[in-house]
Amino acid sequence: MRDEARHLLPLIPAILAVAETEHMTEASELLGVPQPTVSRQIARASSILGVQLVERSGRGIALTTAGRILVPYLQRVAVDLEAGLDAAGEHDANARGRIAISFQNTLGEDIVPALIRQFRGDHPAVTFDLDQGARERCLDRLDDGLADLAFVSLSAEHTEANSFQLYDERLVLVVPADHRLARARSVHVRDTAGDSYIAMGHGYGMRSICEDLWADAGIAPDIEFEGRDIHTVRGLVGAGLGISILPRSRGLGPEVVEVKISDPAARRRIGMVWSGRTAAGQVHAFRTMVIRSGRSLVVR
Repeated sequence: MRDEARHLLPLIPAILAVAETEHMTEASELLGVPQPTVSRQIARASSILGVQLVERSGRGIALTTAGRILVPYLQRVAVDLEAGLDAAGEHDANARGRIAISFQNTLGEDIVPALIRQFRGDHPAVTFDLDQGARERCLDRLDDGLADLAFVSLSAEHTEANSFQLYDERLVLVVPADHRLARARSVHVRDTAGDSYIAMGHGYGMRSICEDLWADAGIAPDIEFEGRDIHTVRGLVGAGLGISILPRSRGLGPEVVEVKISDPAARRRIGMVWSGRTAAGQVHAFRTMVIRSGRSLVVR
């Protein structure tokens, strides 16, 4: 860097303030420093450059030709510096901060932990607030600003503008091992019209999907029990207390059997949902990571 440039750098704010106000006193007020300080800085800048930057003009001052030529370059320096500060601040926000995530209970065993582990590899200082529960609760927390992101089963309201699908999975009919449909290769939901169901409670994503399936099949099943946890629902089925529609399980006991459902709508889409609010740097970074590599981290 040339000596003139190096010595001129700390004087740039004074030069730009004088160029904006065309008055020493107003420039000093803009900078929050005494007026003599501004005068000395302008004189110092002129001395460094070997040419006057300002001249008297009526009761104020005006830039000389040299000043008018120089100021646009100094303005670009100031703009670039602010852009650099913003970039550094965003990097710091990405490296630190807190992310609030709400997720359905079934996603807490493997999906959410896998995504957090991947992100923490590059952002070890970021902390997470985790809240799990019913789908409706997760989306309410997102709408209320209590969650930055929600991992839930997606519906028609969730599009590419406000969500990202991680995977799509087929649902199965879960029946006791001695049930009349246990040996069937596949069933239609209407084949269960006379059975008692064990269902997730209202507000859970699986309950909404089941209600749509029942309506499409033209049945109004008897709900024997309602649960808040899929493992509990599966256990009640194993006890012979009813049947259920659930995602596949990787660890089936001998008490239950999973039967393929032929209805095309017997599936659920799992993904990440965000609000229209401007996301903090660390939240944007996490969301970007999920979109770029989330699907590769989810083994279904």
